[in-house]
Amino acid sequence: MMKNRIFIMINIGGMSIALACCIISFLAFEYDATFDTIHKNSESIYRVSAVQTFENELTRVGYAPLPLGEVIDKTIPDVRHTTHYLYSGSNFKRDNDLFAANLTYVDPAFFEMFSFDFMAGNPVDLHDKTSVFVSESMAVRLFRTPSEAFGKTITQVYGGELKEVKIAGIFREPVANSSFYRREGSAYMNIGGFRDEYKDIRVDDWRHETTLYIQIEDETRVAGVQKQLQAYTENNNRVREDFRIHEFVLDPFTTLAYRDRDDQVRAATWAAPPLAAIIGSVIMSMLILLIACFNLTNTAIAISTRRLKEIGLRKVMGSLRIQLIVQFIGETTCICLLALILSLGITDLLIDGWNIMTDNNIHLTNHYLQNPAFVIFLVSILLITGIVAGSYPAFYISRFEPVTILKGKLRFAGTNYFTRTLLGLQFTISLIAVISAVAFMQNARYQRAYDLGFDVRGAVVVPVNDRSEFETYRNALQANSNILAIAGAKTGIFSEHTHEPIRYATLPMEADIIEVGDNYLQAMEVKLLEGRDFRKDSQTDQQESVIITRKLADRFGWAESVGKEILWRDTTRLTVIGVVKDVYTRGLWHEMEPMMIRYIKPDEYKHLVVSADAGNVSSVNTYLANQWNEVFPNRLYPGRMLVSTLQQVDKLNVSIMYSYAFLGTVAMLLSATGLFTLLSLNIIKRTKELGIRKILGASTVSISRIVNTEFVIILLVASLLGAWASAMWTSVIMSAIWKYYQATNIFTYSMGIGLLLIIASLTIGYKSWHLARINPVDTLRDE
Repeated sequence: MMKNRIFIMINIGGMSIALACCIISFLAFEYDATFDTIHKNSESIYRVSAVQTFENELTRVGYAPLPLGEVIDKTIPDVRHTTHYLYSGSNFKRDNDLFAANLTYVDPAFFEMFSFDFMAGNPVDLHDKTSVFVSESMAVRLFRTPSEAFGKTITQVYGGELKEVKIAGIFREPVANSSFYRREGSAYMNIGGFRDEYKDIRVDDWRHETTLYIQIEDETRVAGVQKQLQAYTENNNRVREDFRIHEFVLDPFTTLAYRDRDDQVRAATWAAPPLAAIIGSVIMSMLILLIACFNLTNTAIAISTRRLKEIGLRKVMGSLRIQLIVQFIGETTCICLLALILSLGITDLLIDGWNIMTDNNIHLTNHYLQNPAFVIFLVSILLITGIVAGSYPAFYISRFEPVTILKGKLRFAGTNYFTRTLLGLQFTISLIAVISAVAFMQNARYQRAYDLGFDVRGAVVVPVNDRSEFETYRNALQANSNILAIAGAKTGIFSEHTHEPIRYATLPMEADIIEVGDNYLQAMEVKLLEGRDFRKDSQTDQQESVIITRKLADRFGWAESVGKEILWRDTTRLTVIGVVKDVYTRGLWHEMEPMMIRYIKPDEYKHLVVSADAGNVSSVNTYLANQWNEVFPNRLYPGRMLVSTLQQVDKLNVSIMYSYAFLGTVAMLLSATGLFTLLSLNIIKRTKELGIRKILGASTVSISRIVNTEFVIILLVASLLGAWASAMWTSVIMSAIWKYYQATNIFTYSMGIGLLLIIASLTIGYKSWHLARINPVDTLRDE
């Protein structure tokens, strides 16, 4: 092997990158397959989910009415434990420093049901509603070290109230592939704290919802418990005309994250990672590995031209064919082993890149020695690559007869259908990666400029508690000339909204509903197409009027919408006074829903909306934060620039583009190496013929045409197959992520195929130049 170290080093480098990609895909697959497996009682835990019905369509949501937990405790003895899971909007304060609490209110049984690794404290203390349990990273944020944090008192801040709480326990951070993982640490308090923070919510009010988990130790009783729950659907339906429950279902915790992902269930906890990201990484890594194997196969055949006499002598000395086969496969496996060792180091770099690309939403770690499955995977992939890459050369070369070899009559076949197919597949796979990178680059530009129907680039939304806070904060902002408009809302675009059934005559529909105050349409730059805006302080508009989007009008088949009457919640009749341009309330991720806008009075405001020029929005947001800190010194600034939603889309596009660009670069270089190898093999086969042609006066161009024609055909076929396959591939990936995206076009294919042809032309050109410098006398003398 040392005589051909350049070829060997190229193959080891390519194979190591391919194996590193496979390791990354294994870790991603493992991340998905082991989601929520850390909890010992997971097989006996269920989430109570509600199934909503509308026009014979059923929709599952991961919430249940707030009082249902207490009802289950009192009336269903087969349930051992129940726990609510309710987010808090509070902050923690230490001295003069404020911290995001990431706090959740749970019942005392929470730590009995779910597995948390405690570093300090006793989970039993969760019965005390003045105790708080924090994760290790939260403890470090608050007090530098967990040991310093344990037992300390901090201040919980919600609304205008301050409450002293004691850190009664510290637990190690849950793994990232857990429903309860919080990126900046987490904290838990007794459910009694929820009643203190949200005094206007009664625990017996069926209009409010919660995440509810129950534990049933006897699996045979699950169906019976679910049947008993159906008696309480009517309690909900009597008070929730907007959310009528068809049935309650018990979702097993072991598969909960996957169901939430697959069915896009609205829930409070993390769903499993997008399946497209997992499957896509596995498929692409396997394709890159195939390229590396194909390359090693072609290289092994080319190198073997220098070992023919060795093979002949070994056969004469009595070596069996099986021994030669084992030797060649063994040598190939040794190359793969060196590549595998190198790939472990490359994997560490790729893990960092993967975590950046996924924004840590699929956070991978290198835990090689801690996982027996990983060791089995490494051994398996080593054997598979060794056999796949080495089998064809081993069986092909070992079949030669020793007499033919030693008499010098043996000639390699050069390229054949098999090697041509391998080369074509290499370039096809390379083209898929390159075109995918170009496609996501184009899509980033397309989505960056997408018109969402409102001023997403200049709007900032800040949650407030009530009218008093709204007016106090608004008054503090009036002096900034960069603020173009200020408006109030209860629910709004890209903040909170409801999704409820409405009806026109006999036609039903579900629509997004937002409730806004004066000047909201102007502040958000929502264009009025027909009719009028709401009139300031109009009681009629508050009670009877509504503005709709064009899509809602089209769904009802209205050519003229103003004056039409909509029935809401089966009792309230609303008159359409205006039609606005369609608004993408769910961004580019999901299909745009029809929307209905209602007018509310300032007493109901829960959001303050600020409008600014897109170029000034960042500085305006900083100003808003500074003013908030002066007006509400005990609360963290909760404002959000709506452009951040587009930035998330752009960041995802760019991350995926970089990953495909990396894979495409690796694949293209490996393919170019394979092309170089086969060109060399083809020239070796035709050495005498080419020498004679040069003596007879053939030009370098004509000789290059003879040698390279078949490779040009292979490249053209690979271009057609690669363009078709990449179109299918990018469509599947993009449609799994977004509803609205730019499909591949002629520019996409031209960029990818152009790059392929440039690299192939350079490779072919180099070999042609080298061929032109060969002295024909030397080629004939070698014969």
